[in-house]
Amino acid sequence: MGLVDMNLKALNRKDPPARNKYIRTRTSGEISEGGNVMKYNTESVIDYLSNVTDYVFEKLSRCFNFVDYDLWKSIFDCMAHWTWGRKYNFLHNMKDKAVPAALLKSEMRDYIDAGLLLNSPYFSVLREERDIDLIISLDFSDGDPFTTVREAAETCKKLKIPFPEVNIPSGDVKKPKDFYVFKGQNTPTVIHIPLFNVVNCGGDIEKWRKKYHTFQGSYSAEMITDLMEVAGKNITNNRDNLLEQICLAIKMHK
Repeated sequence: MGLVDMNLKALNRKDPPARNKYIRTRTSGEISEGGNVMKYNTESVIDYLSNVTDYVFEKLSRCFNFVDYDLWKSIFDCMAHWTWGRKYNFLHNMKDKAVPAALLKSEMRDYIDAGLLLNSPYFSVLREERDIDLIISLDFSDGDPFTTVREAAETCKKLKIPFPEVNIPSGDVKKPKDFYVFKGQNTPTVIHIPLFNVVNCGGDIEKWRKKYHTFQGSYSAEMITDLMEVAGKNITNNRDNLLEQICLAIKMHK
């Protein structure tokens, strides 16, 4: 039983079975400590858990005062019982030879958010039937600007999907350049362009990263203009490099 589920049962004055069993096993008799006799009972534990849960919900409600107590409670209840990513399979038992058999058998299917799996949509373009020659990766990830392309290469290697080797100089993680090309035998060419780099940001890369972090709230008009200008430099500064790689990919495909 998860901690959230246990606390919800305590909040509703219900005896959480798994916790109750644990308590009864550990406190089936009297526990001596320094000559004193201590007795535990399930009700006192439930009272304690109820108070803790009330305290947590109260704090959350204050932090997010636009959401009321009952809604928070419902959200936590769903979190305790919901299998993340599990959805009804609308193809279940469908009679269609064009649909792979594996998609027809199960009533439910488990999915993962592509942004959680990898914060760049490489795998949507790497399907064999797409026969991709060139991928232009404009990486806007927070933190290490090479995480997505590196993890894509590692995953493709495990799944035997054609993808070039990705070797990044150690010093480039904190001070990335604005244009990288990765190539291999019988693999697509991958162009990788980190959003903030030494070319468009100079020595202020960390300053820009902090200004436009993942949990940034609404952007002012000035922030939007500044970001578009910096991002735009990655294309205008590399116009000739991009055209060169596009032409090479076309020639290789012929």
